[in-house]
Amino acid sequence: IIHIASSGEVRGHASQDVPLPLSPPDFVGTIDDAVRSGAVDVGVHSLKDIPPQSRWAAFGHLTIGCHLPRADPSDVLLGGFQSIHDLPEKARVGSASMRRQAQLLQLRSDIECINLRGNVHARIDALKAGEVDALILARAGLDRLGVDIGLDTNKKKCDGKEIIAGTILSSQIMLPGCCQGIVAVVCRSNDKETRTLLQVIDDRDARIAAEAERAVLNAVDGSSPWEGRPPTAAFMSRMLEGGESEGGWKLDALLARPDGSKIVRKSVMYSSKCEPGEAQEMGRELGDQLLKMAGSRFFT
Repeated sequence: IIHIASSGEVRGHASQDVPLPLSPPDFVGTIDDAVRSGAVDVGVHSLKDIPPQSRWAAFGHLTIGCHLPRADPSDVLLGGFQSIHDLPEKARVGSASMRRQAQLLQLRSDIECINLRGNVHARIDALKAGEVDALILARAGLDRLGVDIGLDTNKKKCDGKEIIAGTILSSQIMLPGCCQGIVAVVCRSNDKETRTLLQVIDDRDARIAAEAERAVLNAVDGSSPWEGRPPTAAFMSRMLEGGESEGGWKLDALLARPDGSKIVRKSVMYSSKCEPGEAQEMGRELGDQLLKMAGSRFFT
């Protein structure tokens, strides 16, 4: 295993003037270059960091060889508050994600969104230092880094580990980002041997969700007047059937203005026998529907 630091990882945590999509860091380019050059055989990414197809520089040279089983895609509110509505008036909430900011501002227009960047630990340090009242981060990232969250604000440690008081936000309140919680492995498109090996560990449900959600993102990408993707969320999930999550599929997606003043949201259903290609088409159609609902002057 070769560790390769991306340019997105080495930025400091200090607040920036603009959210990430307006000045997007490159979390995948350095690793992709290493795969393309043959320095490594595969690269491992958080799939939500791979740009939309039209702006993924490695597209055509690299392909997503497999998807690992999806972790919890939820966002988490850190800071000891049990809901967004419990935040104090004019609270300062750290998040550089326009998707999160837009949904947050739709619920609480009084909140001040702070464009806090850097790795997870740097952002948590900013919370502890009082630079912000709360943070919104991905549950999957916290879990992978071993950061414990809990609702008991009086409990500071468990088994020697520090506990950060947090609340999981439902998808109805904060719709996750496209492919949040999915780890993807990329390889060279012409490397048939590696592609065959990766197919063995490809998680089917994660692939179906990824195909649908990235299709939504690809469809709406370019609709905003700034560099980077527009505030978009998409989440493909199994519907409960008989108490088990093995029923049909639901794809929920939204497109938002950065200030949260307007959000268009729509969901579609599909049978449990959905194939990856069908999921991709479903996502593309839903993305096109969001654009029609938004209209040509949505961002102006």
